[in-house]
Amino acid sequence: MNISEEENDFAKRVLESGKPTNDADIITYIETIHSIAKKKTTGFLKKHHVNYQQWRILKAIYLELAITPAKVSAATFTDSGTISRQLELLETKGLVNREHSKQDRRVVNLKLTSKGEHIASDGIKYSEKLIHCVREEIGDDKTEEFHQALVGALKCSAFSSDK
Repeated sequence: MNISEEENDFAKRVLESGKPTNDADIITYIETIHSIAKKKTTGFLKKHHVNYQQWRILKAIYLELAITPAKVSAATFTDSGTISRQLELLETKGLVNREHSKQDRRVVNLKLTSKGEHIASDGIKYSEKLIHCVREEIGDDKTEEFHQALVGALKCSAFSSDK
């Protein structure tokens, strides 16, 4: 799925503005990059018959960031009701299995099927192509600096309302 002509024109206007960056511009750039990456990834995922949200769930489980529905909810910043519905769909598609923990039957652990692992892996490989584009545009050193800056921004996002 390519971005629309209007979306492409917007990105060009942002790039051609030539104005010094202010805080609002930084947020706009982050949102725009996310939107473009999400739209392109969504188009790529159609061949696997999963949507972007479902792929994020598969990816969280695949990367072992989360193995329970509650942890998937936290890892994807998605409410638990939505996660439950998406897990039902993923289970119906044969991509995820739910298993009760042997230590505590109240805990449900999630495991990808081989098909779910394939889709998660394929989506990650596609994402890496998008990052490769960034690396080609700004170089290895700046990509590493960008990565470190994003890590710093992520740390900042964990702020409390007291600060």
